[in-house]
Amino acid sequence: MQKNLIKKSGFAPKENTKGIFRKKHAAFGNYCIEADFEQEKINLGDLIIAEQKTTLHFSPNKNWVVLECVNRLLEKGYPPQNIILEKTWSTGHGTSGRLDILVTRDDGSAYLMIECKTWGNEFEKELKRIEKDGGQLFTYFQQDKNADILMLYASGADDNGINYRSEIIKIEADYRQAGNVKDFHERWNKLRKSNGFFESWVSPYEFQSKALTKKDLKALKQEDSSFIFNRFLEILRRHAVSDKSNAFNKIFTLFLCKIIDEDRNDDEQLHFQWIEGEDTHISFQKRLADLHNRGMLELLEKKVTDISDVEFEKQFQPVEDRYKEKFKEILTEIRLKKNSEFAVKEVYDEASFLDNAKAVKEVVELLQVYQLRYSCRQQFLSDFFELLLTTGLKQESGQFFTPVPVARFIIKSLPFHKIIEQKLRQGNPNDLLPAIIDYAAGSGHFITESMEEIQKHIDAMDENQYAPTAKRALKKWKEVPFDWAKDYVYGVEKDYRLAKTAKVSCYLHGDGLAKVIHGDGLGDFNTSKEFKDLLKNTDKTYPQDNKQFDAVISNPPYSVAALKRNMTDDKKAKQAFELYSRLTDQSSEIECLFIERAKQLLKDGGVAGIILPHSILDNGSVLNIQTREIMLRYFDIIAIMELGANTFMATDVKTVIFFLRRKNNADFVNVKASVDKFFQSYQDITINGIEKPIHEYVSQIWGGIAFRDFVALLEKRPNREITEHDIYKEYAEKFSGSQTEKLEQIIVAEKEKTAYFIMAYPQRLVYAKTGEKNDEKQFLGYEFSSRRGSEGIRPIKKGSTIEACTSLYDSKDLNHSEKANYYISQAFKGNVDLPVPDSLNNHIEYLNLFELLDFTEVDFCKKIKKTTKANIKYEEAWGTANLTALVSIADIKKGKSITKAQTAEGRIPVIAGGQNPAYFHNQSNRDGNIITVSASGAYAGFLNYFDAPIFASDCNTIKSKDEKLMPTRLLFYFLKALQPQFYQLQRGQAQPHVYGNDIEKVKIPLFTDFKITHKILEEIDALEAKAKTHVVADIDKQREQILKKYL
Repeated sequence: MQKNLIKKSGFAPKENTKGIFRKKHAAFGNYCIEADFEQEKINLGDLIIAEQKTTLHFSPNKNWVVLECVNRLLEKGYPPQNIILEKTWSTGHGTSGRLDILVTRDDGSAYLMIECKTWGNEFEKELKRIEKDGGQLFTYFQQDKNADILMLYASGADDNGINYRSEIIKIEADYRQAGNVKDFHERWNKLRKSNGFFESWVSPYEFQSKALTKKDLKALKQEDSSFIFNRFLEILRRHAVSDKSNAFNKIFTLFLCKIIDEDRNDDEQLHFQWIEGEDTHISFQKRLADLHNRGMLELLEKKVTDISDVEFEKQFQPVEDRYKEKFKEILTEIRLKKNSEFAVKEVYDEASFLDNAKAVKEVVELLQVYQLRYSCRQQFLSDFFELLLTTGLKQESGQFFTPVPVARFIIKSLPFHKIIEQKLRQGNPNDLLPAIIDYAAGSGHFITESMEEIQKHIDAMDENQYAPTAKRALKKWKEVPFDWAKDYVYGVEKDYRLAKTAKVSCYLHGDGLAKVIHGDGLGDFNTSKEFKDLLKNTDKTYPQDNKQFDAVISNPPYSVAALKRNMTDDKKAKQAFELYSRLTDQSSEIECLFIERAKQLLKDGGVAGIILPHSILDNGSVLNIQTREIMLRYFDIIAIMELGANTFMATDVKTVIFFLRRKNNADFVNVKASVDKFFQSYQDITINGIEKPIHEYVSQIWGGIAFRDFVALLEKRPNREITEHDIYKEYAEKFSGSQTEKLEQIIVAEKEKTAYFIMAYPQRLVYAKTGEKNDEKQFLGYEFSSRRGSEGIRPIKKGSTIEACTSLYDSKDLNHSEKANYYISQAFKGNVDLPVPDSLNNHIEYLNLFELLDFTEVDFCKKIKKTTKANIKYEEAWGTANLTALVSIADIKKGKSITKAQTAEGRIPVIAGGQNPAYFHNQSNRDGNIITVSASGAYAGFLNYFDAPIFASDCNTIKSKDEKLMPTRLLFYFLKALQPQFYQLQRGQAQPHVYGNDIEKVKIPLFTDFKITHKILEEIDALEAKAKTHVVADIDKQREQILKKYL
């Protein structure tokens, strides 16, 4: 084996000897090195120094690697007198280290340190040690910091010749400043060169790593994404970069440069690289600047104000050379030696330029060997991109990047397959796929994920099922994935940094063709300079609307201060948005305008998945109320998902996802016209597909009132059934004026409520929620980590994937019944009563939209909120069926409202919505021996008993009709045993109410013998008396036992 090695290396048998092979090196006067197989010794001549003799023996096998390497050095032109074997240094504590090969300069100073290892495991083991802590080579360098190059070397022979492998570390100036091996290892950029020393294009002592071509780029592997990310963070730390957000922004700029640079032929030299031996920081950054300018123009259609050297030469050709060079020098100063697009650190002069340039060089060297452009999604590159986004890019103006699992969930919930199928069947060559837009694109997640989803549907379709136009298109899109995106996918982003990031994201996911527009998603369709193609159109019938898109998918910003000042001019804004008139100078609810913009963008039947702040459901401001009116008038609400505080990283803002389908603008107009007609004729005709809709409204909202009673109210002759109803009482208390004026106001309010009830009544929707804390984490399947080295999003189960853990979706099966997206996608198809598995019982339910709206409110705010509908099982609560309704044994009356300002000084407690008196007055409106039930607020339903007079305000009062049979005080004890059930009677959202009509239906045990009720009361009184002098455990429980003992 050894003979084969030296023969392949050019050794030949020595004349007149036995077993000796030698090689002459003509460049050095036929200097000879020999291998003696008889003596098993190696002779390297008298010029090569071996400080120890270990390497001059045939064993171990490593010595043959040393011999082959020495031969290669001589062949390359390194003089034998400059080669030292087993260079020995004292490493402290009586130990020493021996470097296999040291190559010196002519003056004797160290130039190259080589550590040799046998091919395979030994080499790989030492390479891992170097990566971990520097290994032997870093220790040797600390002994002599003059070296320019460190090399780990291995070689071996096969039938084709000698194979060698060298991993090279080029020493940078700051490495020499390291105080110890650990410091050196931390300063090292973790980059190695695999060429630049032994190759034919390199001369001795002139290390020159060959310039990369496109075919030299390496595809990213799984371990590369975390390596690059952590290395980037290390570069920032080592160069003391304090503004991390700016630094991460600059890396996206460098990505832009690299992406545009990879648009070359395989053999073309890449510009995005540091070329050793050729580049200076000036020439290098000029090349980067040219790439950036080209990228901005080609990818974002932005012409950067700059001038390249080539352009300079063209424009200043007539200028004398001596002036031209000076001009160019000044121009270079202006271009680069200030805060340029590559200023990871602040740049303001020569010194700061060089400081920043070193950091930029390291980042580029980190990235330059990897391929960033792919024709399809490259998962490891996507992972790296997510790491950068979730930890580096600062979010402002209400922006929160959408985690990829949430973006995928929304997209997989939308009925894209059905839309694509319909369009392909219709065969319109200009409208074969859904037009999709994210009008606040951010980092581009919704763009890339929707494109991925559409391409999956395309790939799964049989083109032979369609007419020729669609067939040809499908075939083309399968052959050239994402080629369709330039016509069908739009992203608009106002923040330039994020617009650039979104475009980079498209390329990093293999999608680069989407229309990413740097502009305002709320811009004017007619006058916005940035809008193009579909965004330039307006509807002929409804000019405020665009109506060009099949899907809006977005997570728009929330709560942007001074919103109105950021809008276009006042006149245009008023024309563009009906909500604009509701904005004040202090308004910040930009999300409301984005909801109206979704209405404007979508075609009839178009769908939306939009993430919004939770406050959109029930905020009582006029702007939010009118926004909900837009949602109810122009959309079917297919699903609502409440997201917990752990869904997004770095924010505790509670959010919801609305899944919507666009109605025709005329739908609400027609319903309203039909309702107006009813309020004149009182003829209950079919409206919006609902037979007798007013009967249904009265039945659902005015419980206990007949249709004729409701008509009597509309005729301004309310009967007793109406005037004693809680809703009427609320109206009468709230509205001012004469009886006639009050009735007119009631009719106006009821007309509006009726119209919205009819719009909402047919809609049954999916109401989903992630849950809270650990429940939420288990449902989402992911969590966020800020631990150094493990930053970003990760699956909740170690060693698994988010897709394996999440209950949001199944990436391979859209119809997986244990995933939430299935129920929403089915709801878009009209399937809204599917059985829900136990695994999702706490997360998915079906509700009627009209039940989420509180039509009993006097001020109908259209708040959308899930409330627990009381379903109290009184027989189970009492353990008997012998019950009676409270209204049959007690008088239930509503209190009279009084404000604190209306009270006079006194000692009469005013009982309102709390657990304690609200204030005191000098008059009462109820005698003592009375039960109160708080009517509104957080404690609506709270029961109390007063034996002295009170003023009943925001409460209902209860008093027994027969004090002998059922004393009011005993009745209180029976009702107090039902306190949890009384809380269940709460209705409404932000301000819950408990109404008298519901209290009337409460059931308690029926008694016919006053002796029994008095016996019960005596036992309770005895228990209460005992509790005043002794400690009585669980007095409430003992009291309840007494009550039930006689049932």
